[in-house]
Amino acid sequence: MAKCRNMFAAPVAMLVLLFANAAMAKTEFRLSNQFPPSHHISKGLVLFAEKASEYSGGEVTCKIFDSAQLYKDTEIIEALQDSLVETGLVATNKWSGIISVIDVFDMPFIFKDISSIKKFLDAGVAEILDRKCEDKGVKNLFWVDYGYIQLFNNKRPITSPGDIMGLTMRSFSSSDSETLNILGAHSIVMSSSEMYEALKSGKIDGATTGMPAAVSRGIEKVQRFMTLANYSTAQFVVQGNLEWWGSVPARDRYAIMKAGKDAEAWIRSAIADSEIDAQKVIIAAGVEIHELTPYEHKAFLDATLRVRASFVAKTGELGKKLIDLAFSVE
Repeated sequence: MAKCRNMFAAPVAMLVLLFANAAMAKTEFRLSNQFPPSHHISKGLVLFAEKASEYSGGEVTCKIFDSAQLYKDTEIIEALQDSLVETGLVATNKWSGIISVIDVFDMPFIFKDISSIKKFLDAGVAEILDRKCEDKGVKNLFWVDYGYIQLFNNKRPITSPGDIMGLTMRSFSSSDSETLNILGAHSIVMSSSEMYEALKSGKIDGATTGMPAAVSRGIEKVQRFMTLANYSTAQFVVQGNLEWWGSVPARDRYAIMKAGKDAEAWIRSAIADSEIDAQKVIIAAGVEIHELTPYEHKAFLDATLRVRASFVAKTGELGKKLIDLAFSVE
């Protein structure tokens, strides 16, 4: 009889041990980030990690790998889909050609100001894009604003669409190139790390980039003109591998999503401040800045109609809906 009890006792003890280990299991994950630690987005990711730990009572640990230590921006989507990393910061334009409607952020002159992006996402766009991304094996954890793209050049003030004609311009994406080409420029897709030397040497006449990014690269030292156009927006999103996300306990998923909302708001505020600070540096460097009037903005909007029409032709009714929503937000 004692022998029989011992036979049953061992499996029961093993089950108790397994359940105890499961109960004590913590959620630990890596976050791949291409920006250096000094960048305000990187600081926002640190806030995310801290808040996730706080809201979970220490059950969640996020280890951030800055400066593309794990994956470059061109590699992160594949790494997420292949379960090579749990989470990563992804530029939405890296989904171009895979999730065509996500290119809406690259559409020119459709957003009014820095607050428009949050209103746009809150109008139902975030849910739409969440579903599209889940279909591709990733979970959107939170959105990361980067700010607006402006027009820099070394030849002449750009106050109307015709002023871009003939300029050789650095672009950052295929949609950006399409816009510049329609306006009569010759575009060259180029990484931000190559911009300074290309502008300094005269290989290119100008560039599309954000003001904080321009200052971080010293662009204000080799450019004479900037048009404050809020031309388009660069948008990022922190995404997680969907299989990994499904394995995270519900209590920890809640903590992670709540922390994401805090980081999203903090980064959005930091972006607004950084734009103001960068503009002061650009002015102090002697760059001539022209801010588009409403009339001039309308001229650029009309001149780039073909870009938005091409987007709608590729994306159908959903793409049209997103464009309409962008124009509708106050």
